[in-house]
Amino acid sequence: MLNSRIKQMIQERFNSPIQYPQQCEALAMAIQEATGQTLGTTTLKRMLGFVNGPAKARPSSLDILAQYLGYPDYNLLAKDLGEDADISDFRVVESIDSADLEPGEQIQVTYHPNRLLVLSYLGENKYLVNESRGSKLMKGDTLMIAGFYVGFELLISDVERDKKHLGSYQAAKQGGLTGVEIIC
Repeated sequence: MLNSRIKQMIQERFNSPIQYPQQCEALAMAIQEATGQTLGTTTLKRMLGFVNGPAKARPSSLDILAQYLGYPDYNLLAKDLGEDADISDFRVVESIDSADLEPGEQIQVTYHPNRLLVLSYLGENKYLVNESRGSKLMKGDTLMIAGFYVGFELLISDVERDKKHLGSYQAAKQGGLTGVEIIC
């Protein structure tokens, strides 16, 4: 969600307060007309706080908004407003830290679209994939993961398959994890 100063700037540029989700369609058209780029109505609704979605907007979406406001990219807009312009914030995030687990505990992880992983904790940030639905990860893979954070990408520092190290892997790149829980 955007900070209040950026919302105010958008409303000033749009020349109208944005009080209802339905107004996001007209805003999307105004943004496309001004920038030549498309920013979806649903994305705008999320960014303006009308609907729930990923906690963090994509950099490309933020850049389009910045261009609508007369800046070449979001970094320059944020710098102009002060370093705290939606770049950093404190919040409570549903998470599981590997350091808090005991070997043998199982984690269930979900993300879009309809992805599911069931992992057994082996200790020392290592996990064994017990079940994988819709993911490129496979049953039997060994993963190195420091923690799981709902709303953020799953960063795996190493994937081992059949005694071969495949390197690092990113999952849930679009919208982050939707759920994480200890199941036993």
